[in-house]
Amino acid sequence: MIAAWHNWHHQSAARLLGLPEEFARHAPDCAVPGGVARAVSVTGWIDGPGDLLAEVGGDICHAYALALDRWGKKADARLTGNYAAAAIMRDGSVRLSRSPWDAPPLHYACDSQRVVASSQLRLLFAAGIERQLDYERITDQLAYDFRDGEVKGWYRGIFAVPLGSVVRCAPDGWQVERWYDPADFLVDRRVAPTDAAERALSLLREAARLALKRSEKPGLALSGGLDSPLAATALLDELPPGTWLDTITFAPDPRWKGKGAPGTMGDETPLVRHFAEMHPRIAPHFVLPDHAAADGTNREMLRAMQLFAPGLANVEPFHAVFAKARDLGCDTLLVADLANQSFSQDGRWAYVEYAWNGRWAELTRLLANRPGDGRSLLRKLLALSVMPQLPAPMRSRLRSLVHPQRRDMVALLTPPSRQAIAQQAQRAAERGSVSDWSDFTFPHDRAAAVRHDHLAADGEKADVMLAFEQAYGVSRRDVTAYRPLIEYCIGLPTAAFASGGTERRLAREMARGRLPEAQRLGTEYGQHRADWHLRIGEQREQYRAALHTMRGHEFLGRVLDIDRLDALLRDWPDESGGDIERDWPRMLAIPRAILASQFVGVIEGRNDL
Repeated sequence: MIAAWHNWHHQSAARLLGLPEEFARHAPDCAVPGGVARAVSVTGWIDGPGDLLAEVGGDICHAYALALDRWGKKADARLTGNYAAAAIMRDGSVRLSRSPWDAPPLHYACDSQRVVASSQLRLLFAAGIERQLDYERITDQLAYDFRDGEVKGWYRGIFAVPLGSVVRCAPDGWQVERWYDPADFLVDRRVAPTDAAERALSLLREAARLALKRSEKPGLALSGGLDSPLAATALLDELPPGTWLDTITFAPDPRWKGKGAPGTMGDETPLVRHFAEMHPRIAPHFVLPDHAAADGTNREMLRAMQLFAPGLANVEPFHAVFAKARDLGCDTLLVADLANQSFSQDGRWAYVEYAWNGRWAELTRLLANRPGDGRSLLRKLLALSVMPQLPAPMRSRLRSLVHPQRRDMVALLTPPSRQAIAQQAQRAAERGSVSDWSDFTFPHDRAAAVRHDHLAADGEKADVMLAFEQAYGVSRRDVTAYRPLIEYCIGLPTAAFASGGTERRLAREMARGRLPEAQRLGTEYGQHRADWHLRIGEQREQYRAALHTMRGHEFLGRVLDIDRLDALLRDWPDESGGDIERDWPRMLAIPRAILASQFVGVIEGRNDL
């Protein structure tokens, strides 16, 4: 965290703000005796280059300052790590930056008098920045319009540094330089599948080694899929012989009936147990959701974040995972969230690419074996290979012919009222953004896919993860958020990920001999909240009472379709089956409406919401 006036002389950022020093302990400032920067503050970590870190004894603030001296504008391109940095430059400007794929959040306010920047919004308010919430942003989030590509802010005059960008603040204003474009790494390397898997594994082991260097007692969030188990094997490769790795896996509520959407698995514990038997140095731990504790902690996290992150409704099981990591004495919870952007890509842009290039035999095998999709081959071809190439309005009309109830997916799956959706769509059209549900389709080429992945990584997740860290006192690190690994995989051809009738082919090749065969070849995806029907069903009356309170709120009563939400709760089905028209509105819209109400209550200081 750092604060600066353009005529600033260096001192502790916390003292400058009149805040306790503990606020700056995760991002210590360092005064720089020479060079282009007068002071630097970095939060997160810098992994390399190794010789640069060795030169400054591993001090990341001095390493960043030295990188600015040595490489200037290209400093961030030369560094690896996941960090947010602020530097007071000799010319009086302030330079703010974040690494490209994963980084702590960095919010800032800049005017002619001062710059204030912090990973925590509440510290900007403590510094005297006015808190004027953009309520329209809540509606946008509820409608799944995440304003991808914008320099986004939740409050008037406060913005957030995008991933892979530098923001330069000066008395005459601020400018954003987006220096990172993942499509620059689309070199289409021609390598044999086994060679690609070997190189990707080598890079994953590098990432594991770097993660272990910064943790005395790590734990790993372990699933029954491919991503985190492969990370686990890389960590075991790098751990000293005779040591074990604690892993934590969440299980659904024991009362869950075990019925989920096609192509998904709601209980991953049997696969994890089998995997652990294959690797005796893994010490598996299993946790159950604590709905009451999660609900209370969500409010505390919203209070800490001071912004609305609807994705918080998706990650309830991670409360139990973080709590277990804390109870085990772990200082770091390791995850593998960005594997889907690197070695575990499913390659679904191939549906259009193979059709466009006339690779019909390859395309036919992929469509025939597509997980969880029981449609005829012709329907899959039309939906996945032809429709993405049509204009969006035509796609919408064709979908509505087949699925009339899905004519308006935003209205079907999100909680805003019809009027609020119409107003939000008009604002989105003026900005040039769209709801994720307004025209859901897979990217039609590799460049679109990697750019979509990069934009999707740059949301409120960083703030959510920081709030988890603060709530449970455990750091989080994504082993797979390693730039050399991600960029190597971007450079591989489509066939490396989707060919021979198999998706996620690279990950499956990497898993050969490392994962049980049933797990390596399995095609089901984990469903994080498989027991949603049970959880929401038990809280129906509580939620209906909350909706009644929301009716009297000027914003919530106007923006939310409370009558519809109440009807969804009142007419509760006996069980869930993954049906889009019946189940998905209940699974998606209801928790987000409740979460939005809790956020508004936190911001407005109301205990009744």
